[in-house]
Amino acid sequence: MESGDFLSGIAQRAYGSLNRFTVIYDANRDVIGPNPGIIRIGQKLFIPCLNDAATQTSATANAEPSTDSLSATDAPIRVVTASGWQPFLDESDPQGGLLTEIIELALVNAEGGPDYEIDFINDIGAHLDPLITKQAYDVSIGQLQPACDAGSGLGEESTFLCDNFAFSDPMYEEIFGYYSAASDPEYRDHQELAGKTICRATDYTLVPIEAVNLGPSDVEIVRAPDEASCIDFVMAGDADVALVAVEIADARIKELNAQNSIQLHDDLSYIDFFHATVSNDNPRRDDILASVNSGLKSIKESGLWFQTVRRHMSEFRNSNG
Repeated sequence: MESGDFLSGIAQRAYGSLNRFTVIYDANRDVIGPNPGIIRIGQKLFIPCLNDAATQTSATANAEPSTDSLSATDAPIRVVTASGWQPFLDESDPQGGLLTEIIELALVNAEGGPDYEIDFINDIGAHLDPLITKQAYDVSIGQLQPACDAGSGLGEESTFLCDNFAFSDPMYEEIFGYYSAASDPEYRDHQELAGKTICRATDYTLVPIEAVNLGPSDVEIVRAPDEASCIDFVMAGDADVALVAVEIADARIKELNAQNSIQLHDDLSYIDFFHATVSNDNPRRDDILASVNSGLKSIKESGLWFQTVRRHMSEFRNSNG
């Protein structure tokens, strides 16, 4: 191995696909160790030829997966991820982004060592429904969990999620913030956002807005192509408020040199957790969640989780100056 090598880059050179890095990792676990995101200079890796089975499990962005054999109890756990949400999910990242690497590490270190596959399908809006509900895939990652115990107080999207899906233990926690023009008054209560236009990225959940009792009759939702662009919408006057992960918002504000033009409303900021999500109708639901949760526990206890988070966040901050 040479400086700058990653399994995904080696897979691209060997197989023409970043996503086939799992083939190389599976053949070299004893050499690489428990974290496929870290390979060291001087390591010698075996690059297996792709047999029919490996070819069948390869992923292509926006592919249409087959469901013919997914109901078998010994089938691999199929995970769907996506691009375009740095630093959390992104195919250009050597390990597919922070959350993609965390689910990879969790499954590698899960009790029983389950087989798994990870595919990139960039239509995030299709992940939960139909891909997870129809069990074309078993696991989606990066979902926020509603307060399902609230019962009848839930909004439409929150009710759908609570009725149809089960959630893993937290994969990662993030601070989310509401941002508006610096000339606006400082908002101290979510109800002060009534009548405002709130920007969320296309297909991103409205669970956080429903959780503070802001419904369709209270606010207008506008959609940006990605999360960072919601800051642009506020700058251009196309939205009053942006609801964005703080890491992403801060990077975009710095990139735009807009520190004096945009304000974060501290009293509205909150911490939420990203989860892996499985359909309630999946006959392997409990086993899959048990595997994911045992793996998450293992990598947190070993320190792998902290190393991975620190590396991704450090690289993201450095890339944004």
